[in-house]
Amino acid sequence: MSSLNLSRLRYFVTVADTLNFRQASEILNVAQPAISRSIQMLETDLGFKLLDRTTRRVNLTVAGAALADDAREALQLLERSVRHSRRLASGQAGEVILAYSAQAAQGPMADLVVEFRHSHPGTAVSLYQMSSDEQSKALKAGQIDLGLMLSAACDASMNHLLVCHEPFVALVPESHPLAHRDAIALRELQGLDFVAGTPKRWSTFLSLLNEVCQGAGFLPTVVEEASDVPVLIRLIAQGRGVTLYGASITTMLPPGVVAVPISDRHAFFDIGVVWDNKHISPLAGEFVAFLNTMVGARRAADCP
Repeated sequence: MSSLNLSRLRYFVTVADTLNFRQASEILNVAQPAISRSIQMLETDLGFKLLDRTTRRVNLTVAGAALADDAREALQLLERSVRHSRRLASGQAGEVILAYSAQAAQGPMADLVVEFRHSHPGTAVSLYQMSSDEQSKALKAGQIDLGLMLSAACDASMNHLLVCHEPFVALVPESHPLAHRDAIALRELQGLDFVAGTPKRWSTFLSLLNEVCQGAGFLPTVVEEASDVPVLIRLIAQGRGVTLYGASITTMLPPGVVAVPISDRHAFFDIGVVWDNKHISPLAGEFVAFLNTMVGARRAADCP
């Protein structure tokens, strides 16, 4: 196979994200026919179809969906590498590359990053969403500096700083009988249809989901899977099932979905910052020290 053309790959990822050639054209500022030709040439280079096209719809093939996931991450890492090299060449301050999982996105991450940027005005913090398992691989390869992930995904070779305990809540459709309760016990979810993330990207969180439900005497019956959080929430709003998620998502839920607190004491999971001492930069080390101070201050403030 010949070397992949990065422009063609970027055009394809944009179409994969929008499933709309007109929107992709507007985002890329490139004419639709040029985008279509580039993707056709990419398909020729690869030897298989990436898109199923009709006059009304554009859909990813199974192979196209797999390539889109991996290509999106590869392009993000390439962009980060170029930006980092440019900053070094210009003599500007350094950059911290921080990846975060979907479950960590709604927690304290935003406040911590903003506070670090405020205290280190010459430093850039670049954020990339990755699953916890993907972060572990990227840390070991030196592709990212730090990972904000599910603590359960951190193996013994990594360094870990606990950031927060995240309580589980039940996410249910607004019309569900449990939706207007002040709190529920996990056992009340037994026998209900669950929606959950796909094993490919959510393997660690699925293990936590099974573990917490098993502690209440049952395993969830998953009837629908979603690759990302917006699709997961949409399935719940459509009444396809219920799920468990971190409580921090509560303020970001759309109409039609309700978060109900869980009364079981064991219904929580941990989120932490993880790094590999073999690859951590001095600036990333400063970020860890900053987080350690901030996390300690937050815990002290929470104590009675």
